[in-house]
Amino acid sequence: MVYTLGESLMDIVFDEDGKIESGAGGAMLNLSVTLGRCGTEVSLVSELGDDKVADKITSFLKDNYVNTSLINCYYKQPTSVALAFLDEKRVPTYIFHKSYPDKRQLKIPRSISSSDILVFGSIYSLDEKIRFQLKQLVDSAKLNNALIVYDPNIRNAHHLENKTQRKALIENIALADIIKGSDEDFMNIFGIEDDEMIIKEIRKINSQAIIFITKGDKGAMLICRENKFIADAVRTDVRSTIGAGDNFTAGIVYFLKKENINKQDLSIIDRIQLENMLRAGIGFSSEVCGSYDNYISKEFANSL
Repeated sequence: MVYTLGESLMDIVFDEDGKIESGAGGAMLNLSVTLGRCGTEVSLVSELGDDKVADKITSFLKDNYVNTSLINCYYKQPTSVALAFLDEKRVPTYIFHKSYPDKRQLKIPRSISSSDILVFGSIYSLDEKIRFQLKQLVDSAKLNNALIVYDPNIRNAHHLENKTQRKALIENIALADIIKGSDEDFMNIFGIEDDEMIIKEIRKINSQAIIFITKGDKGAMLICRENKFIADAVRTDVRSTIGAGDNFTAGIVYFLKKENINKQDLSIIDRIQLENMLRAGIGFSSEVCGSYDNYISKEFANSL
C-alpha cells in the first residue's frame, strides 16, 4: 500500500485568457489520483468538510481508485478552497481559503509495514495543529521500515520564519528515505541556488537519502550515494504547471512499486534503476503540464 498524507481541497484555476477550471486538488491528493489511475494501491490520509464540495472530492477519489477510508470529514464544516491564477508562463499564484475546526483528528492507519510507502510534504506537514499526530504516523513508518518519501513543497520562504515550522521541516528531511524538491523549494529553505551547496545542506541533515532536485524546463537531477544523474525536461506544450511537482513524485513512487523496490533495496539500487526512476518522474510531470488537470490522464496511465 502507498499511504499519502496531505491536504485536500477544491482548486479553482483562472487562466490569463479568462478560462476557469475546477477540480479536486492538494499535493498528496494529486499524487494519489495519479497512482490510482496507474493501478497502484493507494490510500489518502486527509481532512475534508461536510458539504457538497467534500462529496464531489470524495466521489472523484473513489472513481479513481483512491481509498478514502482515512479521510476525516468534519461535521457541518466547509471544505477548503484554493484559487489559482496562471500567469503567461502557466505558473500559478494562489489564494487559499482554508477551513478546519478547532479540534482536528487524523485517521491513522492501523498498521504499516516494510512493504508500504508513506509520502508526505508541503506546509500541511508543518501544521502545528496536527503535527503530533502526523509525526506519530511518520515515526511508525520509520519504526516498521516502510519507505518514506518527503516533498517539502515550500513556495515561500516566509513559511519558515516560524521556528517551530522550520524545526518540523528539518525533522521531516531527517526522517525521509527519498527527498524530492524543486530548486525553488530549496532556495526558500536554505537561501542558496547552487546545486552542490544545496546537496551539502541536505547531507548535514540526512546523509543517506536519495535526493531529487527538479528544475522546471531545465530538467532534473538525482543524487544517490556518490552518483549524480541529470536528465533533460521533455518538451511539452504547457497549459498549466499545477501538479507538475506532485506528479514527478508520483512517477518516482509508481516506479518503486512497479519494480518492487522497498526501503532495504535502496542501498543496493543500481544505476539503470536510478536513471529509470528519474525519467519516470520527468515523464509523469511533463504529461500533467500538457493539460489543466492536476493528475496524469487515464490514457497516459493505460499506456504504461
